[in-house]
Amino acid sequence: MTLTIVKVRSPMREISKIGRLQPKGQDHCGFTVSSALSDPQDAKGNNMIRIGIIGLGWWGKQIVMCLADSPRFKVVAGCDIDIKMAAPFAAAHKFDLTEDYKTLLTRPGVDAIAVVTPHALHEEMAIAAFAAGKQVFCEKPLALTTASAERILAACAKAKGVLGIGHERRYEPAMEEMRRLFESGELGRLLHMDANVSHSNFRKMDPANWRRDPKHAPAGAWTALGIHLGDMFVSLAGPPISVAAHTASQVFPAPSEDFVSAGIDFANGARGRITCLSTPPFYGRFTLVGDHGWVEVQEGGNVDKGIPSSFVHCGPDGSRQMRNYDPVNTVRLNFEAWADAIEGRALYRFSTEQLLGNIRILDVVVRSAAADGKPIML
Repeated sequence: MTLTIVKVRSPMREISKIGRLQPKGQDHCGFTVSSALSDPQDAKGNNMIRIGIIGLGWWGKQIVMCLADSPRFKVVAGCDIDIKMAAPFAAAHKFDLTEDYKTLLTRPGVDAIAVVTPHALHEEMAIAAFAAGKQVFCEKPLALTTASAERILAACAKAKGVLGIGHERRYEPAMEEMRRLFESGELGRLLHMDANVSHSNFRKMDPANWRRDPKHAPAGAWTALGIHLGDMFVSLAGPPISVAAHTASQVFPAPSEDFVSAGIDFANGARGRITCLSTPPFYGRFTLVGDHGWVEVQEGGNVDKGIPSSFVHCGPDGSRQMRNYDPVNTVRLNFEAWADAIEGRALYRFSTEQLLGNIRILDVVVRSAAADGKPIML
């Protein structure tokens, strides 16, 4: 067996080029839109999009900070029902603040909205934003049910908009390289994917927090962690056809769930498994196995920690290459790719069918787990 170790640095300018490579022939809400957006423009003539953020909790603040140096976006307004909590942050980052998202939607100086709220509010707010003539970026999960996702996508199509989605993991350099190897044919036919992302962040939360409430965040950590893995699965394997899932309260008092694991079958014959736990220290791994080789990506920490990822590629002869990838601002890359799609420069890499396929998996994970792991066809 041959072992090669390589350290790979990933400057933002290089990853930005990768992040804007779009699959050919994919639709998104049925449209590629060229919008008249705000001045000023960046050095390349791209419009700077004035964006408002609905929801300024931990992740809403992360988005603002990730966009701080972007030439494509200017955060001009924010909204949160907890004005006292959000006001110091808004003042520090020099944007206006309101506690009513409907007031934010009426502002003429806002081109786009990012919905970064509890999951159950995504549909209402996204549809209202499209109706108000704004472009919409929605945090994951897009919705909690297939029917809800379909209504959001219908509103997007009616508005002739481009729906952005918070699945920045596709832009991680190690994941980009895994996809490149797979799409080049080097790994052969896709046979199996196995992924586990777990952390203890929710263990530190007040049990009354909505993230530990199955009504708002069903199936343990699926809506926080598994949903990213589901997005990767459908983007690589295509439409899912069946799911069998189990959840449990291993450490958290019921009804909060801290374990979820699901087996997923795909129309192309590939199979996959996703597992997420809400109590151990951070663990992140994604393995893709083809009949000519395999790739495994391991992450050193959560997306906001800035820790490198390790990458192993095993070829058909059993030789292995190991690489380390430095972290990049994947949130910014995702938003800027969305900006390109809004302006008609490129298709956004998240197709409508992929968005729906991922929510179909979530929908059925919840139903299968409630039925004690019964396999459910999609």
